[in-house]
Amino acid sequence: MTDIRMSADVRAVLGPDGIAQAGAVTLANAVCVGCETRIDPDEPANVVVRIGGHVAHVRYAHARCHASAVVRIPEARTPRTASALAAPDEGVPMLMTASAVDHGRAVLPTLFAEIGAPVFLRTGTGSELMDVLASRVLARGFSPVGRMRQAPPRADQWLAAYTTPGPDNASDLTVMEPDGTIFYTGPIHPPAQWIVGVEDYGWSVMYVGKAGIGDVPADDQRTKTRLMREAAAAGRFVGARIAVHHLG
Repeated sequence: MTDIRMSADVRAVLGPDGIAQAGAVTLANAVCVGCETRIDPDEPANVVVRIGGHVAHVRYAHARCHASAVVRIPEARTPRTASALAAPDEGVPMLMTASAVDHGRAVLPTLFAEIGAPVFLRTGTGSELMDVLASRVLARGFSPVGRMRQAPPRADQWLAAYTTPGPDNASDLTVMEPDGTIFYTGPIHPPAQWIVGVEDYGWSVMYVGKAGIGDVPADDQRTKTRLMREAAAAGRFVGARIAVHHLG
C-alpha cells in the first residue's frame, strides 16, 4: 500500500471516513496533480483536496511536487451541472479491463472500469466520499452491486464497440453513454472467453468502481475475480449489462 500523507487541513476537510478512504489506497497508474507524471506505488504521495463550491476532488501528488493541502478553485471554474460535478478531474486516467467472470450461474463477459487514481466527491457537510465515476453512471442506469451471483440489470442505450484483437491481443474499445458521450475509448486485452461470451450474448457486464485490478496480468483471471468479489462485498462498485458490437 502506498504511503499516503495528509496535512491537518486536509484531514479536517475529509473527516474520519474520508481519511480512511483516501488513505487506504495503492496508487496504480496515478497521475501527480503537480507535475502530471506517474506516481510510483512504492513512493510516498501527498493528498491534495481541490474544492469548488460544495464539491471536493481528492487528488494525489509526489511529495516533491505539491504539499498536502486544500486548494480552493475559483467560483468561475466550478462546474454547475450534475453531470459536470460527477466527471473525473483533469489528468485522471481511466483503466478498462476485460475478463470472463463466474457469476454463479454462468461465466459472463465482464468489463471493469476504474480511475487510475481514486477521485472522490465530498457530499454535504459530512465527510462521506463518493467515487466520481460510480456516481456518474448511477445516474445513467447502473445499479449498486453487493454480490456477483448474477448479471446486473441492463442499462438502456449504453453501447460499446470493439475491434478484432491484433497480434499482441490488443483490441480498441469504445463505450458510449446514452446521450452519445464517450465514456471510454482505448485499448483492452480481452481473453478469448470474453469475445466468445460477447458474441453469444450481444452484451457484456460492466462494473465501475474500485477493485485494483488494473495492474493484474491479463491472463490472471483468478486474481481479477477474487479482487472483484472482495470489492463487491465491500460495496465499492456499481454495474450494468451494456450492448456490445464487433467492428471487425
